[in-house]
Amino acid sequence: MGVQLTDKIVLVTGAAGGVGRVVAAQMAAEGAKTVLLADLAPEPLTEVAASIEAAGGSAGSIVADLGSAEGCAELVTRVADGYGRLDVLVHTAAVPNSPVDFLSVPDEIWASEIALHLNASFYLGRGFAALMAGTGGGSLLFTGSIATQGGGRGMAGYTAAKTGLLGLVRAMAVELAPRGIRVNLVSPGAVDTPRYRQRITDDEAMARLRDHFPPAPLDRIATPQDVAAAFVFLASDSAGYITGQNLLVDGGTSVWIRTPND
Repeated sequence: MGVQLTDKIVLVTGAAGGVGRVVAAQMAAEGAKTVLLADLAPEPLTEVAASIEAAGGSAGSIVADLGSAEGCAELVTRVADGYGRLDVLVHTAAVPNSPVDFLSVPDEIWASEIALHLNASFYLGRGFAALMAGTGGGSLLFTGSIATQGGGRGMAGYTAAKTGLLGLVRAMAVELAPRGIRVNLVSPGAVDTPRYRQRITDDEAMARLRDHFPPAPLDRIATPQDVAAAFVFLASDSAGYITGQNLLVDGGTSVWIRTPND
């Protein structure tokens, strides 16, 4: 077990799979006192909790629907009543939408992107900040995207929500600093998750991307562990003077000015 998060109570949303599952495992491995897992699907949560405990950690699972203000408030209440405090929030829950041409975006797709990626971040941030303010502070961590750096075809709702979240994180960081609460964003590029693999139907093509990913100067697609490491660092006391930042985990994609010779 590690020591970066000793005695901290951590909540990870979207913990049933993908990046969230790996984040939860890494938080436990780094010594978190308890890792709370929140998601819609109860069975995968039970599996993640069991794997953490089998590795010597402590975990608890909470079935939660974060697509509404009420669902977010209920999660805050359950954590406050059950544990009395929260040291770290990691909001990784995401909407499994596929790219849609801008002129064809259904209202419900737009609403779902804003609800889970932006609105839930506000509701959870406000609720848990109030809890943290009364217990000595903490760290609020949210999942951004390389989309905070520019637009992409078929991603209007996603891009709007993630870019809005960047502004929210900066505002929260300034307002909550006097209360001992740090607020940061981790923004991945493409990540090798089951959701991403659904877009690449050819297994051989996916295997090639793991060794050669042309958009990134580091020339490989990110792993969930790459993203989890960023969250662990920002949650730890080693990042105690870091707040309001957007940490891009994209292999250099967002800074590469490509030329015809590339």
